[in-house]
Amino acid sequence: MRFFELESTDISDLNDADLREMVARLCEAELIMQGIQPSCVLWGGAQEAADGGLDIRVESTKSIRPGFIPRKNTGFQVKKSSMSKAACTKEMLEKGCIKQVITTLASQNGAYIIVSGKDDCSDKMLDERLIGMRKAVEEVINEDDLLLDFYGRDRLTTWLRQYPGVALWVRSQLGKSLAGWSPFGRWASTPPNQDDEFLLDDYPCVIDANSQEKEPMGIAEGISLARERLRNAGSTVRITGLSGVGKTRFAQALFETDIGEDALPSANVIYADLGHDIIPTASELVSYLIANDFSAYLVLDNCPPDVHRSLQKNVSSHSARLSLLTIEYDISDDRPEETEVIHLEPSSEETVSKLVQKRFPDLGSINANKVAEFAGGNARVALALASRVDADDTLSNFSDEDLFLRLFNQRKGSTDSLIECAEILSLVYSFNVSQSEYNDELGVLATIGGVERRLLFRSHAELFRRQLSQQRGNWRAVLPHALANRLAKRGLQNITHYEINSELFKRKNLRLFKSCAHRIGYLHDFEPARQLAYTWIQSGGPLYDIASCDEEHLEILSYIAPVFPEAVLTSIENASADPEFASRTNKHFSVIVRLLCQLAYEDESFDRAAEIILKFAETEKVDENNNSVVRQLSSLFSLYLSGTHATPKRRQAFLERLLSSSNPKHQEMTHKLFQSALEANHWSSFGTFGFGARSRDYGWRPKTHEERLDWYKGFIEILKPILIPNNEASAKGVKDLLADCFRGLWTFAGCFDVLEELVRIYAYGGSWPEMWISIKQTIYYDGKNLSPELLTKLEALERLAAPSDPFSEIEAYALMDTWKHKEIEDENYEEKSKTIHEKLVRLGELAASTPEYLEKLAPRLWEKHINSLWSFGQGIAKGSDDPSTTFDFLVGLMQAQDLEIVQPTLFGGFIQGVYAEDPIMARQLQEQVIEIPELKPHFVYLLSSTPVVEWGVQRLIEMAHLGEIDAQRFEQIMYGRIHETISDRDLAQILSAINELEDGVFSTIEMLGMRIYTLKDSKCVPSEELRTVGRAAIKKLLKMHRKTFKMHRQIALDRVATECLSIYAPENEVRDIVRLLCEGIVSFRLYSYELTEIIENLIVNFPEVILNSVFTGDENETLLVESLFKDRVSLRHELSLNIVPVDILLKWCNGNQDRIQRIAAAVRTYTYSGKENNLSDNPNQFKLSNHIETFLNVAENPIDIVEIIFKDTWPDSCSGSLAAIIEARSRAFAELLDHTSREVQDFARHKLTIIESSIRKNREREAAENSLREQRFE
Repeated sequence: MRFFELESTDISDLNDADLREMVARLCEAELIMQGIQPSCVLWGGAQEAADGGLDIRVESTKSIRPGFIPRKNTGFQVKKSSMSKAACTKEMLEKGCIKQVITTLASQNGAYIIVSGKDDCSDKMLDERLIGMRKAVEEVINEDDLLLDFYGRDRLTTWLRQYPGVALWVRSQLGKSLAGWSPFGRWASTPPNQDDEFLLDDYPCVIDANSQEKEPMGIAEGISLARERLRNAGSTVRITGLSGVGKTRFAQALFETDIGEDALPSANVIYADLGHDIIPTASELVSYLIANDFSAYLVLDNCPPDVHRSLQKNVSSHSARLSLLTIEYDISDDRPEETEVIHLEPSSEETVSKLVQKRFPDLGSINANKVAEFAGGNARVALALASRVDADDTLSNFSDEDLFLRLFNQRKGSTDSLIECAEILSLVYSFNVSQSEYNDELGVLATIGGVERRLLFRSHAELFRRQLSQQRGNWRAVLPHALANRLAKRGLQNITHYEINSELFKRKNLRLFKSCAHRIGYLHDFEPARQLAYTWIQSGGPLYDIASCDEEHLEILSYIAPVFPEAVLTSIENASADPEFASRTNKHFSVIVRLLCQLAYEDESFDRAAEIILKFAETEKVDENNNSVVRQLSSLFSLYLSGTHATPKRRQAFLERLLSSSNPKHQEMTHKLFQSALEANHWSSFGTFGFGARSRDYGWRPKTHEERLDWYKGFIEILKPILIPNNEASAKGVKDLLADCFRGLWTFAGCFDVLEELVRIYAYGGSWPEMWISIKQTIYYDGKNLSPELLTKLEALERLAAPSDPFSEIEAYALMDTWKHKEIEDENYEEKSKTIHEKLVRLGELAASTPEYLEKLAPRLWEKHINSLWSFGQGIAKGSDDPSTTFDFLVGLMQAQDLEIVQPTLFGGFIQGVYAEDPIMARQLQEQVIEIPELKPHFVYLLSSTPVVEWGVQRLIEMAHLGEIDAQRFEQIMYGRIHETISDRDLAQILSAINELEDGVFSTIEMLGMRIYTLKDSKCVPSEELRTVGRAAIKKLLKMHRKTFKMHRQIALDRVATECLSIYAPENEVRDIVRLLCEGIVSFRLYSYELTEIIENLIVNFPEVILNSVFTGDENETLLVESLFKDRVSLRHELSLNIVPVDILLKWCNGNQDRIQRIAAAVRTYTYSGKENNLSDNPNQFKLSNHIETFLNVAENPIDIVEIIFKDTWPDSCSGSLAAIIEARSRAFAELLDHTSREVQDFARHKLTIIESSIRKNREREAAENSLREQRFE
């Protein structure tokens, strides 16, 4: 693939001015690549004008990486003619003396370069010219500080290859442009004789769709934003907006230096309109630019959303040096991932009027204002209409219909058939003109309109000539939308519903049906459109039974929902009476929920829509992240970006009802919904705010600070009744919620009074520890940014909420993780952590002497893991007069709570505290644990609270054999280096027993992996007993079905396999492992890509065993070869027989030609020669592997090996362009043309023609597919 490359002769064909401009553009592009402003490049003026001896100067304050601009002060003298040694000397002199500019460069430690557009220099020729240049500077004082060089056209073509944008400009100057691709220029199609000034005003019409507020901004600010977002390599920006609002001109302005500051560099930008036929396709070009690591700005006009997503993924996944800017009239709010979206609204009528007067100065301001008013800020409509108005016309008395006809008829007149055909074509958003695709959509439209297809085709051609339609490949659309919508209304008055539906309801016309629905969705204020849409949802219509609609019909429903939201909401309500419909088991639930969120926009519709969403949410598991219904429901309760104009009171009333519901699912959801309502700092939404042509915004938002405070106060008031003391169970969740939100509500929302009231009533004297902690965190994070008055008030609240008695102090410290006390994050972390630990111990001592404190703390002492409880438990032990009795008391108290799950942290700390004073008693307590049903599952955890000595080891072995504790519980001894006191022999016994438990093999592998890591860290070697256990675990794993072990994370398997399958492993055990592996793969019980850690070690360390087991000559050999040696699915390992030294493989073959052929077919034929190691995603650098070359040389029939190489040229699977991969491999295959064997050369040459033919066919297929995908309107 060579899209931009130019030949040396092309350089010679440039005229003087173009040659100089090319070098200047290359300099700019070179600086941009290094992050230096292109304004450092100085050039201009006539080619023959006096220039002081320099055509181009680079003056940078930053250092420049050596390249074609070798120094930060570099001068270029550009000559179209050939420059001999003598000519070079003469060029540098003026009246026999060195030119002053060269002396200046020498004093700046700079560089002087002569450029010739004629010379191709060999090393000798280059040396001669440099000698001539050095001779000229012999008298310069700093001659050694001056770098001299000479660039002939050979070096210029090399330089050009690095910057495709500049190469594209050169092509355009030479008349060799790529079809549809162009450098920077008048992309917006301003007539050549017209002023192309970009008009700026302060009218807010640019929206940053990625921002929280989505507040419109002025054009100048929008341009600055777009430049900032696009400047970094790998960035992706998308400009959206209706046709005619000036998106292309906006994109062009980003590269214009006279607009704003820091314009993007125009020297290295590539532009294409995907609506035109382009060669190569956008996908091909992006792949080409990435593969060659080129730097460029790529601007793609009329780029469909799915094409954008595909290109963006390609750019981001390869760390490309491209910046991608796509433009599309995309009036939905779909925001592609990792893309900055900038949306353009129509400009002000004043700006459009100015534009009209600039283009048509004879029109006058009155007519220009009328045109702008009719166009509604749409520049394209305004200019089209203005071109149809005579200078002596007066439009002030014209009706909209008169102006429409003037726009439509132009000066060419009109016929009834032309406007009739335009009406038919406008019934759909877009249509295909091919007779062989999509059931001949133009023919279908002709049938609907009752006209001949030929007439419809000719009429469209006339519309296109009048610039009232656009085309993309075989796709057509009447544009702008303002015109198309008006024509569609006329069509709906002239064509019956029956004529439309009789064709659209046919399954083979489904795409056209969707396109018609797309159009109807913009005509909600037109009765015939509503009547047509109603026929689709009434009884007998395709959308009547929503529950039976497929995804495409639901898309149609979404398109027409703006026409009659009430009717669609009622229809969904009826369907949701069936629990199966209003459930996540409904495979179309996400489409329905998104539509319901849109239908919740109006205040009077909110409750109905939200209630249906609630039904879907009830079927969702807790903390669901995939298309979460609860998350979408919660967005409706956001202060900003809610997408609804439901009043705050209505939304508060909804949550109040939900809060009082007896449904446990509702209680689960309320926390997240209130969290959304009380959010005060960060708002985001991935929802869709557009809804046909209905006037929509981002939802209700407060207009004043008072409204904002009322919002938060209203939701807090709903929660207050739950905070009353006699409602402790329900209050816990509400207290956690309000404490979590305190910082945002104080710092960002300014809800000082309502929060102060909450604290004074409900948090006084430590009665609300979570709130006290949140106040402390707010002081820690935000105190320095608060005013002195607010900080003083906050500190007073902290003192008010601080613990005021021993019990509240225990609650605030023992029941709160230590890391929540932010004061420990200051300097002296260890010292402050120690202080909190000592405080917890003291509080534990206090609790030991006051049992009623412990009784009041239950069941919170065991409900969840809190790290503070460990130190608190130590304190209880320390303060106990009789630890055994205290332990019994704690056990009894715990059992009285009847907890489903017990967290043993307190007991662990208690036993450790006892151990510090009486190790014997600590052992007695640990042994007693086995007899306590609630604590028995935690025996290993509690045993680990003290050093594990011999009796503990034996008890672990015993418990593992009994199988009364889950295998995963034993992993506790591997944490905190507890296991280091256990010998390898004893640990092997424990692991062997665990290995026999249910799912024990996974714990065995993880525990053994941690032991191996610890031993390696200590520079010790695992014992053979441990290695034997590891191999036993691997065997057990290989006997399983993949469905069992794929649910378990195998973090340590790599480490275990490496250690236990080393070259020292007993071969008989290895043979068993290989046998189990092969049996599993052959039976499809195992997948090789899930076991690459094991397979790789077997291949490396036991190649003969593997070879003997795989190459058996039976029917399973092919499957095993593909699975074990050619798997490319794994993300971490890429299996290959090539990791075995080739001499070992040859030794196994022992000269047997049959074996040589079979092994050659199993090794990797092509290897990647680049810096990465992925054969599919980086397809530009391949070479023949050393293994295949070796087998080619030892084979008695090398033609068979060439055939293997030939077949492997086509990958089994790939991502990206197949043609590109085959082409890259073909270059490696072409190495065979230089083989010593003439037979191999001839055969390779024959095969290469087949490969090249395949490349062409695949390239053509991909280009056709890309064109079809890239050239659509929907």
